[in-house]
Amino acid sequence: MFQRSLQPEPYQSDRDMLAARVHHSQHLTRQMATVLGLTKVLNSRHKLEQQLTVILNETNRILDADFSVFYLLNERRKELWPHFLWDGRLRQIRQPVGNSIADYVIEHGKVVNVADAYNHPQYQTQIAKLGQVPIRSFLIVPICNRSGKISGCLQVINKQRGPFDQKDTQCLMIIADLIAIAIQNNLLWNQAEECKRLESEITRAVDIQRQLLPGKLPQLPGYEMFAFNQPSKYVGGDYYDFFPFPRTMSMVLADVSGKGVPAALLTANLHASLHAHASEINSCKEIVKKINNHFYLYTASDMFATFFWANLNHDTHRFKYVNAGHIPPLLVKKDGTVSKLKSGGLPIGIVDSFEYEQSELKLSRGDTLLLFTDGITEIVNQNNEQFGKRRLSEIVQRHYHLPPRELGKMLINQVRLFAKSPNYPDDMTLMIIKRN
Repeated sequence: MFQRSLQPEPYQSDRDMLAARVHHSQHLTRQMATVLGLTKVLNSRHKLEQQLTVILNETNRILDADFSVFYLLNERRKELWPHFLWDGRLRQIRQPVGNSIADYVIEHGKVVNVADAYNHPQYQTQIAKLGQVPIRSFLIVPICNRSGKISGCLQVINKQRGPFDQKDTQCLMIIADLIAIAIQNNLLWNQAEECKRLESEITRAVDIQRQLLPGKLPQLPGYEMFAFNQPSKYVGGDYYDFFPFPRTMSMVLADVSGKGVPAALLTANLHASLHAHASEINSCKEIVKKINNHFYLYTASDMFATFFWANLNHDTHRFKYVNAGHIPPLLVKKDGTVSKLKSGGLPIGIVDSFEYEQSELKLSRGDTLLLFTDGITEIVNQNNEQFGKRRLSEIVQRHYHLPPRELGKMLINQVRLFAKSPNYPDDMTLMIIKRN
């Protein structure tokens, strides 16, 4: 008689092992699902504080941890900034860089997994820095920024069931990468917002500076005029203006040292000072002296401006001027000969109470005056050659018969063709006055 062979029942340990594997598999599935869910948080418009709150909450949940801490390294201040949840809210403290485990992980870029924290030599240091949280075990991994440099670390504390294992380490490293992405996204978002704000402010600054320049040229009987201004950046330090009076017209051309916003601010200062004093003083020497004193008192010691001030009587055609360190304007006679208006003195803002030299000439019919800044003559081409004063004089000698508007446009076009670049290293200003 044959006996039926019986399949032996699995041992209790086998059942436990199978159940553990099922539980582990389910736990890994939940971990990956949660990690994928966290990527949606990174693509949201939530602020970094909200994103970190969600990430740290989910980190505790999927790793069965009691507590988690994100450490951000501030190299400039030589501080660690721990971020953690307390009473459901994200908290941040600051601590100097020292000899903690977080410092070790950041310095060496190594993972630290401690199953029995009570026997760890740095346990007392950790408990002092984690708000008196009792520590049984912890796992800490480094966080790298986009360039691969370690910028912080992420720590989970007290796993509820046994020690943290290799799977936990892999999961925590993925979450650490997510935090790095959240920080990078936040930086990029802040930079984008800052760029928008600066662009708006620059646009407003451009509008304000444009309002400092004449909206239209004054009409003088028997004269034609042209004016052009282009800053090298959004705003610049070149400034020109006209001050019409019953029988005369004063004019100014200035070039403040530097470029961009600092130069534009000094230009606004210069504009305000001129409009305050131009109608009070008749002498060219006295107005330049007054502006020089003001500029010297209210600007930094390393700032100055080249300055050309003139007064034209359109009845007598007498042209009085003071040149304070500016490029000598060109006088083109009706026969095409070119000379320079050289006399003057130092740029304004260098020496207090400087005595400037005033000169005078009479404009004949057909005479043309060209006033310009060094942004025109010192512009260079691809061969690093300057446009130069000689080239400018030669072009003017060939085309002096043109009306100021046509001559000015032709000169600016010649400068642009010479440079062959849309970017200009310095501000450019050109003024042309011609007696018909």
